[in-house]
Amino acid sequence: MKQSIYVAKLPFYTQRMTAENWQAEGFPSLAEAESWCSRGCGIASLRMVLDGFGCGCGIASLRMVLDGFGCGCGRQWDMIAQGLAKGAYRAGVGWIHWGLAHMAEAYGIFGEAKRGKTVSDLQRDLQNGFVCIVSITPNFRFGQKKADGSVYGKGEHLVPVYGYMMQDGAMTDFLLHHPSMYQEGNRADWAVPIQTFSDSFSGNYIRLRKAGTIRQATAADALTISRIYAQSWKSAFRGQVPDAYLERLPENHWVPFFEKHLSNGSLFAKLIYDNQNQTAIGAVAYGAARQELPAGGKMVGKSSDYHAFGEIVSLYLLPQYYEKGYGRELLEAVQQECMQTYVGLYLWVLRENERAKAFYQKLGFCPTEEACLCEIDGKQLTDIRYVYHIS
Repeated sequence: MKQSIYVAKLPFYTQRMTAENWQAEGFPSLAEAESWCSRGCGIASLRMVLDGFGCGCGIASLRMVLDGFGCGCGRQWDMIAQGLAKGAYRAGVGWIHWGLAHMAEAYGIFGEAKRGKTVSDLQRDLQNGFVCIVSITPNFRFGQKKADGSVYGKGEHLVPVYGYMMQDGAMTDFLLHHPSMYQEGNRADWAVPIQTFSDSFSGNYIRLRKAGTIRQATAADALTISRIYAQSWKSAFRGQVPDAYLERLPENHWVPFFEKHLSNGSLFAKLIYDNQNQTAIGAVAYGAARQELPAGGKMVGKSSDYHAFGEIVSLYLLPQYYEKGYGRELLEAVQQECMQTYVGLYLWVLRENERAKAFYQKLGFCPTEEACLCEIDGKQLTDIRYVYHIS
């Protein structure tokens, strides 16, 4: 028997604009509404996601929802106008994935565009708690002939995927809403078999979830930060740092460090919380470039001048929150804060830590030839300096 798993319950909104609904959806004219019928899938999908997550836009908007007038975060034209102002739409191209993700941020939703991915990547993101706006062939007609004789390719239409079905431990179907400019094409709560979906999947999608709550940490948070770091070290550095060292690493190991530096202002830190269970799940420490090297290490090669830089001293998440975008939220918050103070940022990454290296490079940090050698339990480790230029 199949079991349905819902990441979120989403309302259904159409992109079809008619003489009956164009005014309620805020369009300046029927002609304008009709002109957007074939181009509204991205906005219709985003509205469904925002409203399903609860964007909290007030009683007046709730009244509109109850009256069938659309999403609490804005009517169809309101959202289209927002997207145009933010550059999220390009004539001849359509809705830009990163632009829709950026729009979601204004409503407290973390969004990230993913390109060149597989169905397995999509499955993993759904299981990690993301709702995804996915590029597929309209009505899953890949390979079929259009009215003009051409053949449908992959993609060209956006739909929100909000869950999946499982049977005997395997995912069998994706659960989605399918908005359309045609009445017969509008379909809510559609369970689409994985293979059928895969045939029409372009490999591109946007993953979205409620953003974490970030707050500035104080010395009183030293134990919380230290616990996160210790748990992360035991997972992230397994096989890289000596196992015996990781096994005996206590959760309070970094308490004196953070009590000292957060009290005297030589470093700053931020905590990020999972809003679902109000738990601190990650932390980042940062400040002006330090003179000392990581773990009392020794510099290899000639070091550049970093006196005008800020330093990301450390960033760690609880292991169960890896690959969910919380690290990106933390790092981008620090980058934004430091833009007015420093010309750039740098950090150190263990040479063997491929996950971290890929993460930082994706967010604009570039490796240098500068390395720091340190030793833990008799094993020599090499940290590579990564640099991000703000100006």
